[in-house]
Amino acid sequence: MRLRPQVRKLKASLATWSRVALLALSTIVVLAAGTWTAVAHVVPYVTTNEYFRLRSVRIACDEPAVEPRALAEMAGLYDDTSLWQVDPAAIEGKLREQSWVHEAHVSRRFPWQVSMKVSRRRAVAAAVTDGRVYLVDRQGALFREVAGDAAPDLPYLSGWDQASVHAERAARLLTMLRALEKVLARSWDVSELHMDADGTLWLFAASLKASVRLGDVARVETALDNLRVAISELGPLADRARVIDVDYKDRIVIRGADDKLPALLAAQAERAEGGAAAMMRPDSGKPSAAAAVRADKPSAGARPAASKPSAAATRAEKPSAAATRTDKPSAAATPAAIPSKERAARHG
Repeated sequence: MRLRPQVRKLKASLATWSRVALLALSTIVVLAAGTWTAVAHVVPYVTTNEYFRLRSVRIACDEPAVEPRALAEMAGLYDDTSLWQVDPAAIEGKLREQSWVHEAHVSRRFPWQVSMKVSRRRAVAAAVTDGRVYLVDRQGALFREVAGDAAPDLPYLSGWDQASVHAERAARLLTMLRALEKVLARSWDVSELHMDADGTLWLFAASLKASVRLGDVARVETALDNLRVAISELGPLADRARVIDVDYKDRIVIRGADDKLPALLAAQAERAEGGAAAMMRPDSGKPSAAAAVRADKPSAGARPAASKPSAAATRAEKPSAAATRTDKPSAAATPAAIPSKERAARHG
C-alpha cells in the first residue's frame, strides 16, 4: 500500500516525458519537411541559375595537334552547362581514356569557370609489332599508330613481341627501353634495337654499316665498352665490317664484307703498333679487335646486316611531324571556346 503513491508519481512522470518526446519528434519532422521543401525548391534554382552557367574554360595542353575546343568536347563541357553539374574527377577519368593523354587535372572556379591541364605522352621510340608502328613512351605504353608514310625520327624497337603472353611482351619492351637509354647515353645514333626470341639484343646505328650483336641485356654496359674498342681499332676499315659481336668479356668477333678484312686490319695494326697485335692490350686491359677478326668464322648467332627490318631503314628519310614536336610544349593556359551541344550533335 505504501508503494501506490510512488507508482502513481512514476506514471505521471512517464506520461509527461512521453508528451515532451512526441512534441520534439513532431517538431523535428516539421523542420525536416520544411527544410526538404526549401532544398527541393532552392537547389534546382541555384544549380540552373544563369549566374552559374559555364562561361569560361581555360585549357593548358602540350599537344598542339588537339584544338582546345576539341578538348572541351571530350570533357563534355558545353555552353549550357551549370558549374554545379561539372564533376572534375569524372572529366579527368574521361580524358585519361584518350591514348595520348598522360595526365589530366580539372578544377572548378566559381562562379563560372573550369580549368583543365592536360599533358601528353612523350614518345621515346617507335615500337614495331604485327607489321605496324606505334609511338611508345618511356613507361612502355603504346599510344599512337604511325601512318606508313610518316616514319618518325625515333629509334625503332623490334622483336619484343616474340612472346605468346602479353605480360612477357610488355616485360621485353620495358627491358629494351632500359637498354635503349644506356645506348643513347653513349651518344650512339640508334636506328633500331632488335631482340631475338632468346633475348639476344642487336644494335643498328645510323653511323655504322655493321650490325652489332650486344647479346645479353644484362651485359649491355660491357658490350658497349667493347664496341668502343672495336670501332677505335677498326678505324677507317669500320665500313668493311658487317657484323660486330661484342657479347664476350675477352674478345671481339668481327665479320667482314669479304675475306680481305683480316689482312687489312692486321696490316693496319702492324703499322700502328709495330706488329704487336695481342689479344689483350696491356695499357688498358681492354680486348683487342685486331686479333679477333674472323671473316670465315662469324660468331654464333650472328645475323647479316641485310636482315635489318626495312622500317628502320627508311626512318631517317621520313621524319614525323609528331616526333619533331616532342620538345615543344605549349605555353600557359589559354581560354577555349566553349562548344555548343547543338553543334556537337550536328557534327557527331
